[in-house]
Formats: sequence, C-alpha cells, structure tokens
Amino acid sequence: MQNMKRMKNISGSISKAALLLLALALFGPVSGQEVSGQDTLRTFGPRFGIDLARFLYILADPSEIGAEVSADFEIYKNIYPVIELGYSTISENEELFDYTSGGSYGRAGVDYNFLSRKDRSVHHTMTLGFRYGISVFTHSIENVVIPGGYWGDYLPEPYENSLTGHWLEIVGGLKTEIVPNLFLGWSLRYKFLLNPDMDPIMIPALIPGYGTGGENRIFGFSYSIFYKIPLFKK
Repeated sequence: MQNMKRMKNISGSISKAALLLLALALFGPVSGQEVSGQDTLRTFGPRFGIDLARFLYILADPSEIGAEVSADFEIYKNIYPVIELGYSTISENEELFDYTSGGSYGRAGVDYNFLSRKDRSVHHTMTLGFRYGISVFTHSIENVVIPGGYWGDYLPEPYENSLTGHWLEIVGGLKTEIVPNLFLGWSLRYKFLLNPDMDPIMIPALIPGYGTGGENRIFGFSYSIFYKIPLFKK
C-alpha cells in the first residue's frame, strides 16, 4: 500500500539519528574508558534489549503499534546467539474499506563480532549475522465498498485469514558500551520472504516482524538499548 512508504521515510530518519548518537558514544565518554581501563578481564552474561525504533512507527500512516525485545550471549569468542521476540499491529480505516493486521513474531540466529579487542574490559561490537524469522498473525478486511455505476455499489463479504510468514535475514550492526554493561546499538537488515503466496486472496499489508507482504525483499532497521547482566569475568 502507498501509505507504507511513509514508514520507510521514518526508518531513514531514525537511522540518521542512530548514527549521530552512536558517533557521540564512540568518541565521547567511552573513549576515555578505553584509555584509562586497567581491568584485563572480560565480563560475560546475558544481554537484553528493547527496540526503541518500534515506538516511532506510531507516527506512520497507517500507524503501526508494537514492541520488540531481544537477548544475546557471548558463548564463545566473538560468537553471539540471538533471539528476538515481538508483536505489531496496524489498523487502516479508509473510505472504501477497513483493514487490520496483527500478531506476534520471533527471530533466532547468530552474530559474529569483527571488532578487534584492544582492551578486554571494553565490549563494543561490530557484527554480521543471520536470522530465521517466523510470524503468526491474522489480517482482515471489512466494510468494503466497490463503487458501481448503473447497478450501484457492490458490498463484498468481510474477509479474514490466519497466516504464518517465514523469512531469512542478513543482519549487520554496531553496539556501543556507553557505561559499564549499558549499550546503545543499531542494526540494518536485509530480509528474504520465503512464502510470499501465503494468502492467494489478499496480500498482507503487514507481516509482523517482516514488513509489508507485497515485497519479497525488504530492508529493515532497529535502534535499541541493551543491558548486560554481569554474571562473571574471565
């Protein structure tokens, strides 16, 4: 749908803001930590995050309401298994129809950190990884009016369908430790929809966790804040 383009414009604005904040974080207070840090041990523990970009999608038209959380853990040097869970919904009320789509989703995969460690007490990462995503959702359309001339308007029956979407993602991103165990980070995603014909009757305007169902390839963006629970050092 044409209105979904506005959501992409919002993503672009968020991306610029994220780059600015991360630049400040990288060259601001953290750089001092790298110079003065004397601890040669590295902190390990689960890291939990919230995608802040999701909250700005309520400004889109149609507005998208949702939330996403994530968790990762460095199980081996530079290797981070990742899980991401969330939900999202949209509701579009137009003159000729009312459309809704919403449900939950999950992604699982692994990231690899390419950033070299000059100081083991600093935990910045520059990662590349992959995800498998699955979404279980329902979309429906009702109050449809097909304008007619001589014969008058046609009013089809409401339509609803429960669907499951599958996709793969290539993910690249940065995480910056702004204070011990607290991170800011962003990621760029290139997504491949595996079952674009999930509904032969109506293309989903939103596949939660993926994006518009009218595109088999799509870019995504996230900007998150993370906290790592420091379980141990070694």
